[in-house]
Amino acid sequence: MRFVDDDELELMLRRDEFTREDVRVALRSVRHGHKKEEALAYAETLVPDADYLTGYSLSALVRADITDAEAAREIKKNKAFCTRLTSLLPSILRLFNDRDNLAGLFRMIDDCHGDFHITAASPRKDRQARETQERLTNAIKATLKAAEAIEKANQLLDSEFDGFWRVYHPYGERPLHLSELIGQLRMCAGVGEIVEAKINLNLYGPFKALFLSGNDSRTTVVEYAHHMCTMWNGPKLVTTPGSQFADLCSFLFEAVSGQAEESLSGAINRYARSDERKQWDRDGEEEVSPDDNFVTQKNKTRVAQINIKTYAAMARFPGLSPMAKQLLALRLEDEADQYEAANKAYGPNQVYLDQLNSEQIATMFKEAISSWHPKKQEDFNDLMETQISTANSLEIELGKTRRAARKFGIDG
Repeated sequence: MRFVDDDELELMLRRDEFTREDVRVALRSVRHGHKKEEALAYAETLVPDADYLTGYSLSALVRADITDAEAAREIKKNKAFCTRLTSLLPSILRLFNDRDNLAGLFRMIDDCHGDFHITAASPRKDRQARETQERLTNAIKATLKAAEAIEKANQLLDSEFDGFWRVYHPYGERPLHLSELIGQLRMCAGVGEIVEAKINLNLYGPFKALFLSGNDSRTTVVEYAHHMCTMWNGPKLVTTPGSQFADLCSFLFEAVSGQAEESLSGAINRYARSDERKQWDRDGEEEVSPDDNFVTQKNKTRVAQINIKTYAAMARFPGLSPMAKQLLALRLEDEADQYEAANKAYGPNQVYLDQLNSEQIATMFKEAISSWHPKKQEDFNDLMETQISTANSLEIELGKTRRAARKFGIDG
C-alpha cells in the first residue's frame, strides 16, 4: 500500500492534472500514513478498499464500533468524493496564490468534506441548544444529588473508600478522601452553573457557547473557503455573484456534496454578516508574527484579558450559588495573576520546538515527568516507544474479541 510524505505530496499537488489514484494516495496519506498500516491490513480483511475510510471510521471498524455494512457505506461515499476531487482539485488550487504548504490546504479540503456531512446530518441549532441546556441542567441537579447522597452515607463508605482508592490507583498518588470527592462533586455543579450563566448572558451567542454547528451545511462550506483564502492568499470574500470567491465555494461544494453548479450566494451572504466571520477576521488582525519571541507572553495577556472580562460579567449573574461565586472569584484572581506575570516576563524567549536543541527538548520532558513515581516513569517511557504499534494492536484485538463474542450472541 503506497503512502507519500508531505514533501512528496507537495510535489504531487503542484501538477496541473491528477489521476484518481493520485488523489486516493493523497487521501490515504493524510488520513492514515504508515503508522496505520497494521490497522489498514486488518480492516482490508473485513471490507475491501478500507483505506477510503476516515481515520475515525477506520478505528471504529477495527474496534467493531461500527458494522461492516456501515463501513461499506462510508467507503462508497468517500470513493465518490475521491472521483469528484480528481477533476475539481486543479480548479480549486489555481485560485490560491500562496503555493507553500499545499498539503495543509489539501487537508482542509478533506476536513471540509467530513464536517459538511456531519453538519448536514445534525439537528437544527435551536433544537440542539434546547437539548444541550436540558442536559446541563440535569447534570447540575444529579451532581448535587449525588454529593448529598454520598454525604448521608459517609459513615458507611468512608472506612473502605481509602483502601479501595489505593488499589485502584497503584502508582502512589495521594489518596482522595471521601469528603474531597463530595467537595469535587459540588465544585462540578458550580462549574455547571457558570456554564449556564455564560449561555444565558449570551456573551458569544448561545450556539457558540455550546459549540453547536447546526445543520447549515452550505455555510460550513463557505466558512471553510474563507479560512482557506485568508491562509493561502485566495480570492477575497465578496458577496457578488460570479466572483472568484463564489466560484471557489461552488467548486468546494460540488467536491464535498456531489451537487454541481450550485449557487451559494445565500450562504455567502449569511456568513459574510456572521459573528464567526467577524471573529476570524479579528483574530487574524491580532495575530502576532511567528518570529516574535514574545509571542507566548502576548498570547497569554490577550487570553487573560478576555477571560477577566468574561468571568467578571458572569460573577454579576443573579441566582448563582455560593460555590459558583467562590469559583468565579478564584478564577478572576488567577487570571489577574497570569496577566501580571506575562506582562512582567523577561525575554526574548525560545517559544518553538525548532528553536530548541535535542538536549533542551530531552530536559524539558525529563522535568515534566520528574515528580512521577519511578514505576510510572518507566511505564511512560515504554509507552512512548511502542505507543502507536501497541494502540493499533489493542484495537485489532478488541475488534476480534467483539466479533467472536457476537457470533455466539454476546453483545460485547
